Amino acid sequence: MSYLEELKKGRDKSQVAYQEFILHVSQNKDGLFCFFEGKDSPYYSPRIKQFTENYYPIKCGGKDKVLDVYRLISKHTEYKKYKKAFFVDRDFDELLNNPDIFETPCYAIENFYTSVNVFREIIKNSFGLSEVSKAYQTSLNLYIQRQQEFHQATLLFNAWYACLKYIKNTTKIETGVNLSDKLGGDKATKNFITFTLESISKNYTIETIRQNFPSALDVSQDALNQKIIEFSNCEHHKVFRGKYEMWFVVTMIDLLVQDSNNKHHHLKEKITFSFSSKLSNEQAIELFSNYAETPDCLMAYLASTVE
Repeated sequence: MSYLEELKKGRDKSQVAYQEFILHVSQNKDGLFCFFEGKDSPYYSPRIKQFTENYYPIKCGGKDKVLDVYRLISKHTEYKKYKKAFFVDRDFDELLNNPDIFETPCYAIENFYTSVNVFREIIKNSFGLSEVSKAYQTSLNLYIQRQQEFHQATLLFNAWYACLKYIKNTTKIETGVNLSDKLGGDKATKNFITFTLESISKNYTIETIRQNFPSALDVSQDALNQKIIEFSNCEHHKVFRGKYEMWFVVTMIDLLVQDSNNKHHHLKEKITFSFSSKLSNEQAIELFSNYAETPDCLMAYLASTVE
């Protein structure tokens, strides 16, 4: 068993990531040391490689763990000479405003995959649909229509969860909620929305949420109403929880492929999609990385870390 494997069995992930960095520098390695939350490297790596081929990805296991590693390394002046990059999701948290750390300008990296323009690239390249084909236009129209409905259906849940995170960030009390990657993906949210190619609708209320998450912190109605107003006037695909936004994308892809190959209710042209089973969020992050959006602030951050 290697030293790192022993660490993984006995310590938390921030300590493991920190020790991995120590092992690298003890071997006199010289490059860009990149610290990720977890499964984000397929998005960041090709963008990092535009600036340097000499980099070392280190998985930390979550936003808090990345910040822990940053604090651990910052305590040691001897590590200042090494080039380092730290990547975290914004989530529903306050801005860090730390130039040493890249923070997504949207909720998470998954949100970079969910715009209409990104979906255009997916159906052109992964589906092989010509822009002049009826199947292309039908797929695009369905995506636009269902995404609008999805955001209306998930607005209340996102607003409630954002209120929970605000309470946690201001009181340091845990939310009492552990969410899955998809809305409707666990027992607690199983029947919250109805999702088909024809329509998406909401089947829950704030009382339903409270009943299904009895351990959650209490959110006042005034705070919830204020957040609902705020979320009613935002770029939803950027602000709303990224894992749910990505789940929408992979579910739409699955439904479109099913319709094309079996039902033909909307698409008469068969879609050839190389991925045979339904995508997970993690698989989609890797598969569609080339099509995902790249914000200017990320390119500026990477340029500053390698100079």
